[in-house]
Amino acid sequence: MAQVLPDSIRHQFGYLLAKTHQRQLRLFETHTQGMQVSARQYATLLALEANDALHQSDLAEWLGLDRTTVTYLVDGLEQRRWIRRQRDPADRRAHRLHLTEDGIAALADIRPAAGAATQALLAPLGADEQTQLRALLARLLP
Repeated sequence: MAQVLPDSIRHQFGYLLAKTHQRQLRLFETHTQGMQVSARQYATLLALEANDALHQSDLAEWLGLDRTTVTYLVDGLEQRRWIRRQRDPADRRAHRLHLTEDGIAALADIRPAAGAATQALLAPLGADEQTQLRALLARLLP
């Protein structure tokens, strides 16, 4: 007889959020297949589109990643020429990140696929429910 995940776990808020996030990542991978981009890379491009000259340490905080992981993330994007890293003239220990023209073009290519992944996730919900879900989740964040 197959084991069934008990409701005591399946209905836990943390479990639901984690499983939803995992599904979103799988959908992102499916919809961006062939683009060779991760959700973290896409998030970085979006952050830099909105905040030119962002400190690398701020990116780490925003993404909830440690500095070492962000360094590898930035290294990969820099190798693809999607971003440029520059020493902060006011603090030589810090780096500021800039989106390049290639990064802007990549973002334009990725954005529709990422949007399709989100729509696939939210498809069971009506438009009003999607708006409500976003608003409720945003209220839970500091």
